[in-house]
Amino acid sequence: MASDLAMIVPSVLRAMGATFRNFFRKPITVHYPDKPRTYPNRYRGLLALTYDKETGEENCIGCRLCEYVCPPAVIKVEMLKAEKRNFAKTFTLELYACEFCELCVQVCPTDAIIMMKSFDLATSDRREMLLDKDRLHAIGLQHEPSWATGNLLRDMQTPPKAAAPAHAAPKPQSGEGGAGPRDTAATKTEAEV
Repeated sequence: MASDLAMIVPSVLRAMGATFRNFFRKPITVHYPDKPRTYPNRYRGLLALTYDKETGEENCIGCRLCEYVCPPAVIKVEMLKAEKRNFAKTFTLELYACEFCELCVQVCPTDAIIMMKSFDLATSDRREMLLDKDRLHAIGLQHEPSWATGNLLRDMQTPPKAAAPAHAAPKPQSGEGGAGPRDTAATKTEAEV
């Protein structure tokens, strides 16, 4: 019993000490949604579709790369062929099953699908998490976009090109002046004979 008491008393004193220290600290709670939360610069949240800033047309060309690369297969795209370029006839995203892996953003050649600096899409009805093209465009206009777009991410992941050393002399090709390794060996053999 004394050994149990010897273990319990220090544990209680440590717990009370932690409570006492935190009693005088300033709270760090963010009172959301009354006070908006600031996100880190590299935060990536909701997915959205974008418009071209110059022409006002949607950026999605319906190539379906995002659909093919999606691990949980939550993106469905149907292409609409037009004279000048293709468009997405339908674009649906099942956000309730999305893994937020960002692969769809990385493969998009036109930066049509991006991640936003927000997570604010809380709902009590799961059907509202099935986003169509219009709703994804609305999310893109409503929230601040993240810094990461497909083209930026691909550029970051491209390995740097190796620079050729300046002091290296070009190697002579066969038939040009200079003896190659086989010519040298043949010359030595003839000289020895």
